[in-house]
Amino acid sequence: MKKLTIPFAVLFASICFSNIYAQNSAILESYIQAGISSNLALQQQNADLRKAQESIRQAKSLFMPRLTFEANYTVATGGRKIDFPIGDLLNPVYSTLNQITQTNQFPTLENQQIQFLPNNFHETKVSFAFPIYNSDLRYNRDIQQQLFQSKAAQKAAYEHELRYQITETYLNYLQAMEGEKIWLNTKTVLQELRRFNESLVKNNVATRDVTATADYELSKADLEIIQLRKSQNDAKAYLNFLMNRDLGSDIQADTLLLRSTVPSYEPSGLVGEAMEKRAEFAALRAGMQAAELDVRRNDANSKIPDFYLGGSLGFQGFGYKFNKEQAYALAQVGLTYDLFDGGQRKSKTQEARIESEKIHTQYQQVQQQVALQITTAWNDLESARNAHQTAQMGLRAAEETFRIVQNKYRASQVLLIEFLEAQNRVTVARLQNVLAWSNVLLKDAALRQAAGL
Repeated sequence: MKKLTIPFAVLFASICFSNIYAQNSAILESYIQAGISSNLALQQQNADLRKAQESIRQAKSLFMPRLTFEANYTVATGGRKIDFPIGDLLNPVYSTLNQITQTNQFPTLENQQIQFLPNNFHETKVSFAFPIYNSDLRYNRDIQQQLFQSKAAQKAAYEHELRYQITETYLNYLQAMEGEKIWLNTKTVLQELRRFNESLVKNNVATRDVTATADYELSKADLEIIQLRKSQNDAKAYLNFLMNRDLGSDIQADTLLLRSTVPSYEPSGLVGEAMEKRAEFAALRAGMQAAELDVRRNDANSKIPDFYLGGSLGFQGFGYKFNKEQAYALAQVGLTYDLFDGGQRKSKTQEARIESEKIHTQYQQVQQQVALQITTAWNDLESARNAHQTAQMGLRAAEETFRIVQNKYRASQVLLIEFLEAQNRVTVARLQNVLAWSNVLLKDAALRQAAGL
């Protein structure tokens, strides 16, 4: 009976874990940076952020004087008219004066009809307006700044989520790739088993059911390989989608990433850290500040009037002329204050207070949700650790069994089929070990994402 050597790929499939915590992967980091720079959803977040910046500029521009140039010329006919009987009023007087003076110095006048619409009339002017004090403008500027901070925090939160999605997808890709390697090695073992069984059937040592059994086991291995290749293709397509690349672009595998270790965490410490680091809380705090500013704005509107300064300089009159007769200058200083508005300002102030209370309640709810998310993620990680420890125990038992069977085989004390079955158990145990540790890394990534690390 010839000796059977273990394929090198089978031994390579067993992952040797290093003691380096969270080993950095330059490949994964390059994919993360590619996603941050090219992801379409993140580009939309950037557009919202730029839009918020423009809103701040617009709010600041309202504090500056506004200078406008206006020129208009009016030609009109028809419309409403007024009769002015100037002839009936003055002609008798003029006639008497002509008789007294024995002259025709005073003419006869016709009654006039004057239309309301001005005809052949122009006005050309430069106007300016300057708000001396307007509470709406000041609070609007501050509110827009807080909304910008909220948008910036939302963008940071999405970047953090995108980093996690790329990490998770990449780990799934590596997990499927490693699983395929192990099943390919399992298939090699099963093919050797079938050849051995076929030789037994040819030599009339066994019946054909042994080859049928081997064929069945090979079909199961093929099915697993097909599923794992599908998982790889799905992960590759989604990873390219997150990076805004062609879905079929190649993904470089960094198998060293699967050798990093995972530290222990304290759930209470992670919750406190999340309250400080997660951008969602910064967005909510900015939203609360904006709501409180809105309350103060509406309250100020009900107490302090608005002051303004304005004026115009230009020409106005009949006929398009620019002379001293048509030149004019106008200056204004004024204030506006609503004496009665049917309770509108009071209602707006109350509405702003309700919105502020709503955001405060939302902040407390998000705190509870994050604490629950971290607790659940921590429990998942601990469960994955325990599953990996169990997988390691199974791997050690399978390897110990294989060493015993291998020694017996060399001493011609067991059949080759027993040797191949023991080797198959080692392969499966190694597969389970790889998948269990990959799951630990995935749960660790999920916990770090929940904690904002």
